[in-house]
Amino acid sequence: MPTTHTDTHPSAPFNLTLVVPCYNESDRVELLFSGLQSFIGKWRSGLEIIIVNDGSRDNTEDLLRKHPVYLSNRGIISILSQKNTGKGGALKAGVLQANGDFILTLDADMATPPEEVLVWMSIWNGGPATNTIYIGSREHTDSIITKKGNRKVAGNIFNYIVRVITPLKMRDTQCGFKLYPGGEGKRVFGSLRTYGWAHDVEILYKAYLDGVKIVEMPLEWNAVEGSKIRVLRDGIKMLLEILSIVFVTKFTYKPIRKQG
Repeated sequence: MPTTHTDTHPSAPFNLTLVVPCYNESDRVELLFSGLQSFIGKWRSGLEIIIVNDGSRDNTEDLLRKHPVYLSNRGIISILSQKNTGKGGALKAGVLQANGDFILTLDADMATPPEEVLVWMSIWNGGPATNTIYIGSREHTDSIITKKGNRKVAGNIFNYIVRVITPLKMRDTQCGFKLYPGGEGKRVFGSLRTYGWAHDVEILYKAYLDGVKIVEMPLEWNAVEGSKIRVLRDGIKMLLEILSIVFVTKFTYKPIRKQG
């Protein structure tokens, strides 16, 4: 098993970057900016927010750029536009532009709002560790989850497959709410090959091989109507992506071993 280096913690508060991927989010732009505006008013250190419009085919970009929260916070919020690549590709573009000490990725529907980081701060009793990736887990015993439905069943099956064919043993790899140390985030996203829904598995698998700690955290998560995941179609696609990730990573990835 990979070794890890010694825990260090920044002096709280720390500079934070939010990265939010968007694809055809016209119905959710208000939810997005409502969550961002609330967080901007509560975060007491350096903050930047990077919204990545991943080739939306609707009027998402127009709504983003004309929204009053964006217009009044252009010193904090930036909007990147690119051709459609998939969620992993959108996150990669945003993470590689990030300047924060830590990088928080989260979904545009604000199923978990960024203020959850403030809850995590109380759990840590200080800042997060600089050698640890913190992932929101809807399977954590302390998480508060609403509207589970058949997506929960599909998610459990998917994560069971991940645990069987990879060394990742966490119970929820797919929640979009994740906090990365800035350097680690840029490194693992910099080599990302999987741009679809299973990108999380590649990111966490490589981080594991590099000896980075991965800690599942409780969160409050509320499913929002209009999910772009189709259980059967995307489930099969995810399975094929996982098999590809395992094969390619095994034969091409050279881990950076962290010495304790």
